[in-house]
Amino acid sequence: MTVETQLNPTQPVNQQIYRILRRDIVHCLIAPGTPLSEKEVSVRFNVSRQPVREAFIKLAENGLIQIRPQRGSYVNKISMAQVRNGSFIRQAIECAVARRAASMITESQCYQLEQNLHQQRIAIEHKQLDDFLNLMTTSINS
Repeated sequence: MTVETQLNPTQPVNQQIYRILRRDIVHCLIAPGTPLSEKEVSVRFNVSRQPVREAFIKLAENGLIQIRPQRGSYVNKISMAQVRNGSFIRQAIECAVARRAASMITESQCYQLEQNLHQQRIAIEHKQLDDFLNLMTTSINS
């Protein structure tokens, strides 16, 4: 695991722990199959187990970990079948959304999208995965 342990006191603890663990899993800093302990994570962040438990539940809901009652929590292994399935579904959805958006987009929104794509390219070139993922989920209306 990474050594990041500083939490912002103005933000919900469970959400911060979720984001940090998610990043560590996505970057393979926590390898697939690795056991995750609520106790160890709560010690790492100097918090009670409740926000850790909430973060684990959200990670499980997003398919990043598996919680096995009485046996522990583990980082999910990567399934190539799921990757292919997800890519197929995502491509179909994104094509449909793009067609719909193209018929409704304003000039200003089009410019914002172009800027976002440019920033995504820069993030990828500089291997800034966090920035790239954030840009991918940024709304042009935000």
